[in-house]
Amino acid sequence: MTQAIDAGASLAGRLCLEPLTVLDCPAEETVDIAAATGCRFLSFWVQSAGPQLPAACMVERAAAGQLARRLADSGVRPLNLEVFILAADTDVSQFRPALETGAALGAVSATALFRDIAEPGRRLEKFVELCQAAADCGLRVNIEFISYNVVGSLHAAAELARASGQTNAGVVVDLLHLTRSGGSPAQIGEVDPRLVAHAQVCDGPASVTEEERKLEGSFNRLVPGEGAFPVRAFYEALPAIPIGVEVPWRAPGLRGLTPLERVQRIVGGLRAAVG
Repeated sequence: MTQAIDAGASLAGRLCLEPLTVLDCPAEETVDIAAATGCRFLSFWVQSAGPQLPAACMVERAAAGQLARRLADSGVRPLNLEVFILAADTDVSQFRPALETGAALGAVSATALFRDIAEPGRRLEKFVELCQAAADCGLRVNIEFISYNVVGSLHAAAELARASGQTNAGVVVDLLHLTRSGGSPAQIGEVDPRLVAHAQVCDGPASVTEEERKLEGSFNRLVPGEGAFPVRAFYEALPAIPIGVEVPWRAPGLRGLTPLERVQRIVGGLRAAVG
């Protein structure tokens, strides 16, 4: 339930196009963009995050088979599914159609976010339920920590994954959230490498206001190399896992560009930043 990548793989062999970067594109078009920009992997939006993030790229169940064939023809490999939000009253069974759609595409993992579950035992319960539902579809579940949410740091996410006792549990490390939580690339080495299955990269200013921080992740990231984040150190600290390029399509610095031009700029910035 992970994508095997050779330990010596270059950046080109690890790049993944994340859906937040191309939410305005039909899923079929994102396959072509990934192939054209040298992204070996592609993640998909199969579960809505809410009306504030409408997604033209949402994958419908009826289209999964055709999309899987297009992926096979392109050489781009399906990776991750966005986004499964867990709250105290979430009925995890409602996620099964989206998980099955992703499994039909050939994806290997899904992202879990936590919202407003103050009681640790309840968080663990909901996460275990999602892991078990995903396991039935052959999928891993990676926790994405967000500094202002209840699971707010890399160590908190790793501990929750470990405590779940689920063999398909892990974490995704997003450089934005690592930085905003007060973490550093060095912390990645403090986590069991078996848990760290997916990374996402962008850039940003050294500091933002509290209000800006809550909008930044979905709407206002920077292209790698255009901010203050330790992009190269982050890359060097990661194990051999896919690295997603995630800069929101609505980000001010990308306005006026076509989807292909946006991704070309982001990938080019990352390549320059890591040397």
